[in-house]
Amino acid sequence: MEIACLDLEGVLVPEIWIAFAEKTGIESLRATTRDIPDYDVLMKQRLRILDEHGLKLADIQAVISTLKPLEGAVEFVDWLRERFQVVILSDTFYEFSQPLM
Repeated sequence: MEIACLDLEGVLVPEIWIAFAEKTGIESLRATTRDIPDYDVLMKQRLRILDEHGLKLADIQAVISTLKPLEGAVEFVDWLRERFQVVILSDTFYEFSQPLM
């Protein structure tokens, strides 16, 4: 058996935090692990910004509910599934990714 492992955000669906930043107009929420590799530092920054703006999990989930797979993502996963066992790995939270599955 061969396994294909994929990231979720930026590969199959848009980056959640970038989409949320665009919706809210809060540019500093665009930061990802590419910008701040220390996940703890990144999440503390995000939580501080959310608190400063009075934003909650429900606000993020509302934006997530509007996200669609990237162009070609569904066909790509279908192609992979015919040939491999597919595993999707992500550094996102279950509460974020569940609606996308």
